[in-house]
Amino acid sequence: MRNAGISLKNIFYFLGISTLVVWITITARVVLIPVLFSILLALFLNPIVNFYEKYIRNKILSILASYITAVIPFLLIIGFFFNQSRILFGSLPSSRDKLKEKMTLLMDWVDEKFKLDAESTAQWVDENINSMVDVPVDFVRESLTSTTTVMAHLVLIIVLTFFLLLYRVSFKNFLLSQVGPDERNKLEALFIKIQFLTKRYLMGQGIVILILGILIGTGLWIIGVPYPYFWGFLAGFLEIIPYVGTTIGVVLPFSYMLIISDTLWQPFAVVGLYILIQQIEGNLISPNVMGPSIKINPLFIIMGLFIGAIVWGIPGMILALPVLAITKEILRGFDRTAPLSYLMENGLSRKSGIFLSKFDSEKFRLIKPLMKKEE
Repeated sequence: MRNAGISLKNIFYFLGISTLVVWITITARVVLIPVLFSILLALFLNPIVNFYEKYIRNKILSILASYITAVIPFLLIIGFFFNQSRILFGSLPSSRDKLKEKMTLLMDWVDEKFKLDAESTAQWVDENINSMVDVPVDFVRESLTSTTTVMAHLVLIIVLTFFLLLYRVSFKNFLLSQVGPDERNKLEALFIKIQFLTKRYLMGQGIVILILGILIGTGLWIIGVPYPYFWGFLAGFLEIIPYVGTTIGVVLPFSYMLIISDTLWQPFAVVGLYILIQQIEGNLISPNVMGPSIKINPLFIIMGLFIGAIVWGIPGMILALPVLAITKEILRGFDRTAPLSYLMENGLSRKSGIFLSKFDSEKFRLIKPLMKKEE
């Protein structure tokens, strides 16, 4: 048997299945979002439940103990934090006039230094000042609304997580039964990797949020920004959404200081602080806390954020990175898709030779299933 060109029938099946998957993903978002959050939460809680089951024979009590240990304190902190966010951001729109005044003073200085047209600059400020405040504020408000929706469906997520934990062994054995005995060890190793990856991601994000909150909060306190640790931990939470969250985390305190500060050095000191902390976070904190297995190259992160935002909005952007990281591990577990997992990995430019040196054989070629064969 040898390949004899592209099979139109195989392509038709592939496109049909892909279209069906995309359609289900979009139309079933109300169900899929809490299900994915539940799966991530169950993977995170599984080691905690296993620990309690060593001392508590009853599985239900072990699961409830894991909720009390890890979930309830986190939800209380998040609830308090977002309640304070609503109060603070609710007062920002009323301060547009003051922000406009500060921006006008800044642009007048720029006009004087660079000999620009003052009338055109004033017109630009009038046209763009509202969007400068509205875009980051509306983003946070949408995030708060999404969070409120998640909290409203919290009972569903908790119930789903409870049953995923209660029946986790049965689900695992079912999946193992779908492959031959020779492949079960490989599949079981994949389960362990995914669980470790999820636990490391969630715990790592918590540690990164804590470190960023303290570092940024302390820096803002030195600069003289009101509520410094609120802004610091807000930036830490927004870091969950790569790139987009970082930008919003800078724009919000910058705009806030333009409104309330009597000087211009404080807002720009805020920007300088965030740039410095981002360099520390990107080069020192995240690589050591999150680990290399979670690192996805920026191209796939941007694509994941874009697709997640279009399909599922803010929850999709939050889920983009963990879903990409888990997908990378799943792809690496199969010969056919292993090269694609390396294509998603960070540091791709340094590993460009791996595809011709390690994956240059028929079993690694993705197009092979689309080929027709003849004797």
